[in-house]
This record gives sequence, structure tokens and C-alpha cells, in this order.
Amino acid sequence: MHITTFSEVTIDGKLSLGSGRSSKELFSFYGPDLARWFHAQRAAHDAIMVGAGTVRADDPELTVRHVAGRNPLRVVPLGREALDPHSTILTDGLPTLLALPAEHAGVYQGASVETIICGVAQVDLGALVQWLADLGISTLMVEGGSRLLHSFFAQDLVDRIVIKHIPILSGDPSAPNYLDGTVMALSAWDVESWERIGGIGVATYSRRARQRHEVTA
Repeated sequence: MHITTFSEVTIDGKLSLGSGRSSKELFSFYGPDLARWFHAQRAAHDAIMVGAGTVRADDPELTVRHVAGRNPLRVVPLGREALDPHSTILTDGLPTLLALPAEHAGVYQGASVETIICGVAQVDLGALVQWLADLGISTLMVEGGSRLLHSFFAQDLVDRIVIKHIPILSGDPSAPNYLDGTVMALSAWDVESWERIGGIGVATYSRRARQRHEVTA
């Protein structure tokens, strides 16, 4: 499976404009060109994943809207805190997969909502990635938030990084950083491309040295 992270990051390395604020506010700086490009990236992936905190804070749709294309399977790993049963991903009738640890398994209902048990006290991301690969998912787009991104990097599961550099300063030290978690090993990346789309700098990085065993479908 090929895994790419996609993030909007301010000049001071934040994923939102302030603590508790929705990352959707950064989308207002996109413009139509970047919106179309980004949604084309979604359409090119088999699945898209965000953390439960992102769902609670942003109530995202995680669909393809600005271009013609298929919607990726939406995947959300959950922990102890439940999702709002009125969340868009649970109620809009489009396919959503929720991964829950055995100790905190809850009941979620909704058209096209599927749940799996993956891990004991917390979701086992490696096992979840393997489960998706076995399902036939070959490309996964991970949009965040910071704790989910950190977990993917800490477990050496990422193949490519895409960062949309939003030209503003959050200025709020309590705003979520790009990564949030414990110390992890240093890793080196190559600049694959750098381009301006709608006035926003978009950088793509690829892993310089492979250190993990590939998960294949």
C-alpha cells in the first residue's frame, strides 16, 4: 500500500489558526485552483483517513466535490471518545469505515457505516493498514490531525508527504503543531516537487531510505 499524508500548514507550523479552532478556516486561503487540485488528489486515492478529533472539530465530508471523480472510502480510527452521531460521515449515506479498539468498541449506526475491531486498548495502525490492503486498498490519503500524523510517522508507515504552505502566521502557540506526540527517530526525505497552485506553495516529499517492510494488497 502507498500512503501519502496531506496537510495545510501555516508559516509557524500550525494546522489551524488557534487552539480549538477548525482547520477548515485554512481552506479559505485555497482559491479555486488549489481546491480543484486537492479534490483531484482525493479522487485519485482509494481511501482517505482522518483522526476522530478532526471529525469532532471539523465535521468534514471527506468527499470529492470540486472535480469529477470517485469518492474514496473514508476511514476513521477511534479511541475512547465517541463521535457525534449526527456527524456527516455517519449520516450522508456514503461509505465510511470506523476502526475501534476492543476495549472501547461502541455502536455506530448509519447507512454504509462499517466498524471493525483493530487493536486492544487503542487502534493498531499497522494492523489497520494491513486490513485495508487485504481489502484491496492500494492508495491511502491521510489528512490528519497532528496525533494521527505523528503516529503514522512514528510507525514508519508513510511513503510521501504533501504540505500546502499557507502564507499566514497563526501566532497562537497553543494551536496544534504539524506533529504531536512522543519523540521519534530522525528520518530523511527528498524534495520530490515544489509548485505554486493558486498562490499557495505545495511541496511533495518522498522517503529517502526505506526502513520498513512494504504492505502489499
